[in-house]
Amino acid sequence: MINRLKKLNPQFRNILKISSRLAKKSDYNIYLVGGVVRDLLLNRPVFDLDIVVEGDAISLVRQLAKRLKIDFRRHHSFGTATLSYQGHKIDFATARKERYPHPGSLPKVKPSSLEKDLIRRDFSINAMAISINKKNYGQLIDFYHGRRDLKNGLIRILYSESFFDDSLRILRAVRFQQRFSFKIETKTYALMKQAIGAGALQWINPHRLRDELILFLDETNPYRYIKRFYLLEKFNFINKRIKLNKKEFNFFIRAQAAIRFYNKTFSNKDKIKRWSIFLAGILVNLSYREVIEVTNRFGFKKDERLIISSIKKDIGKIKKLDRKLKPSVIYKILTGYSREALIFFYAYFPRKKIRSNIIFFLKDLSGQKLKIKGKDLQKMGVESSSFMGKTLKKLFFLKLDKNLKTKRQEIKEVKKIVKIK
Repeated sequence: MINRLKKLNPQFRNILKISSRLAKKSDYNIYLVGGVVRDLLLNRPVFDLDIVVEGDAISLVRQLAKRLKIDFRRHHSFGTATLSYQGHKIDFATARKERYPHPGSLPKVKPSSLEKDLIRRDFSINAMAISINKKNYGQLIDFYHGRRDLKNGLIRILYSESFFDDSLRILRAVRFQQRFSFKIETKTYALMKQAIGAGALQWINPHRLRDELILFLDETNPYRYIKRFYLLEKFNFINKRIKLNKKEFNFFIRAQAAIRFYNKTFSNKDKIKRWSIFLAGILVNLSYREVIEVTNRFGFKKDERLIISSIKKDIGKIKKLDRKLKPSVIYKILTGYSREALIFFYAYFPRKKIRSNIIFFLKDLSGQKLKIKGKDLQKMGVESSSFMGKTLKKLFFLKLDKNLKTKRQEIKEVKKIVKIK
């Protein structure tokens, strides 16, 4: 595995080098674990690191942060610490064992060995480690046959109560199955269906479900993920009235294409929350009140709630775009919506005129601003602030409809509005 570690970026290699030295001084053992090991074996890119310490992880990170002159966050109850280093996130955790007081609860943790730390993980392919200790640097540690399952393309849990202890693993099983085009191992699938039948996802704190759902829907091309999960659980954990048919699944396919089109065409725009577009599609057949209840119960942020609720509330309004309209009318219909909502509407309505009007808004209208200012109106004798506001608003819509380019053209139109010679 040494050659694979050499493929990590220089920043990561530097972190491993310093961490290894500090661990040796403290008489700790230290390991790369989880997804990073899996991705190295699959020759996939690595963006973040997960490190387990047989020792005091927080103490080790404190030394590391001091050496690198950076800050870090710690979580004493779990014995974990996180630092950000040159744009990357590195998580450190004290090797621990877990006990779940009841199904779906957060675990009680105690310091333990690497072997017991790895068996508490979700699947065998995520339960491997690579030593970064000087004595056996680069050695793969695979107590639970993760490499074999990786080779055979299998998603396999590590113990029979896994889905009951943490039923978020149901979502993760589907996510990893679809991401890697793997199969869910037969016994694992049976136990997963058993947990689904018992309603295990209902036992999880909604905020934890929210975070896992965002990861699920933020995968590349989530159509397959959504379809596969709907066949298993129908998203009952969100709302039992959710119904997805051919129309909705076709929407998810178009949404994937719409997001790619947006990112290619508007690469200079703000990064979008892709997952919110797909969540809005899952919720689209619920009532507005039910959508609000879902977004509140799961504790989405205010802007995220607004994206999803505005889509549901105004989806019918977008049908007005299905005809030739003046630019100012297009602007009035679409202004105020998030980029995510506009992409949703573009994907949801495949009508050519609606789509062309949305593109026209994004390309030519949304960034428009007047060159003339309030102080210019004052110089022209406009004193009333309310009249000034109405004048600028009227001028703005004229700018859109007449395609005014210069300040001189705007001043000419203002003179007509306020009847100045």
